Amino acid sequence: MSNFLPLQKGIIYGPVNSKRLGRSLGVNLFPDTKKVCSFDCAYCQYGRTHNKTLKPNRSDLPTIDEIINAVEQVLKSPIEFDYITFSGNGEPMVHPDFPEIVRKISELRNKYRRDVPLTILSNSSCLAGAFDIDALSLIENRIFKLDCADQKSFMIMNDAGPDLKIEDIIAGLEKLSAVLPITIQTVFVDGIIQNYKGEIFDQWLKAVKRIKPQKIQIYSTDRPVAVAGIKMISNEELHRLANLIQEQTGIPTRAYEAQKKR
Repeated sequence: MSNFLPLQKGIIYGPVNSKRLGRSLGVNLFPDTKKVCSFDCAYCQYGRTHNKTLKPNRSDLPTIDEIINAVEQVLKSPIEFDYITFSGNGEPMVHPDFPEIVRKISELRNKYRRDVPLTILSNSSCLAGAFDIDALSLIENRIFKLDCADQKSFMIMNDAGPDLKIEDIIAGLEKLSAVLPITIQTVFVDGIIQNYKGEIFDQWLKAVKRIKPQKIQIYSTDRPVAVAGIKMISNEELHRLANLIQEQTGIPTRAYEAQKKR
């Protein structure tokens, strides 16, 4: 039996208790039978991505109306939550209707839950090409992944396939950060690939200085991983890294500790 976390069922899930977001109401733009993602990250808690894509078949995905109806029902309900988060079974921005979905959910949020911020958890891949800055501007909390900054490490850690280049993603993050505040999130790991020391870390640090995010969030993996040989780094090491990164960049950096095993 797989130890991976099960895929989210349905469009709305949670609220889940998030280390970073408190009570987070998830919005899943994808089916519950497979991941729809542009990456196949070595540490993914949902296991492997069997069909990496930036352009999924629209027929495989929930429609705008299905998504908006599901979101409106929970916004009108008495359920309490701190954030509305685009996440789920893949990369939210690859949904071909993502900009329109964001606009409609923003309107509903303003109508029913004006004080609840919208959040996106993104792997940043869609920033490598053209993207809708206006739609992203409607999301208050923009969190984008950057685990490494050289192509070799990128292919090992995130396995995005030959069409995505880490340099293009970094350039997209830099472009976005110049007009909207963003947070960079990074998973630091050890084992068959490590990105928390040496040249790999130095290249990442250089990229972060170039991007100039508003904040940085770092953590390690404390859940089942897709690739054997990926190991968690200690909470002590995470805090050491957070202090070092903030000292080197001047950017507020927070370490999120692994959950203690019960």
